[in-house]
Amino acid sequence: MIRLFILEDHPIIVDGFKQRFRHQRDNIHIEGWSNDPDEFIKSVPSESFDILILDLWFPNLDPVENLYMIQKRFPEKPIVVLTNECSLYWVKVMMEKGVKAYLMKDVNKRELRATLEKVYHGKTVFPDMLLSKPPLIEHDKIVLQEFLLTPSERSIVLQLSKGELLKDIADKRCTTVSAVEKILKKIREKVNVKTNPELIRVLMEQKLI
Repeated sequence: MIRLFILEDHPIIVDGFKQRFRHQRDNIHIEGWSNDPDEFIKSVPSESFDILILDLWFPNLDPVENLYMIQKRFPEKPIVVLTNECSLYWVKVMMEKGVKAYLMKDVNKRELRATLEKVYHGKTVFPDMLLSKPPLIEHDKIVLQEFLLTPSERSIVLQLSKGELLKDIADKRCTTVSAVEKILKKIREKVNVKTNPELIRVLMEQKLI
């Protein structure tokens, strides 16, 4: 029997687990759930569950710091991130920090169950987006699998791709046009392009924005 604890602030996700899995049929049991990481850390005994299902985002909490606190309290417990956050940046960060799997909330039951069984038996399940290699860019032969946007960089590039002016982007971020341009310059240098339109085109082709 695989015992799950779900740390999630949307009850509908918890209800979805309960509807999809029946312990007698699926050998998976929902032992409990919480919408408060601090409460979970303080009150839930380690021996009460086998795998933690963890949402990435909680109000006023940094995902990395939250993960660190949970791992400190439950060092032997495998963690599966279940989120709507599809940014390659966060996938890579969470896997590097030791989570055993990273899944989207719309994952089908078959894949979810297979992942949980692998994690329960001590395996790490790497997402397809980390295993697959995107095609080479012909003009400079860069493999963009190694190029990841931070959330801040991705936000700026997305705003730019929607036609927003640098001044508008800077105003929304409470910074200067110069600061925004420095960030864009850094990204252009990584991708080896000279203009912002070319940067947008390359990132869209590689599905990074």
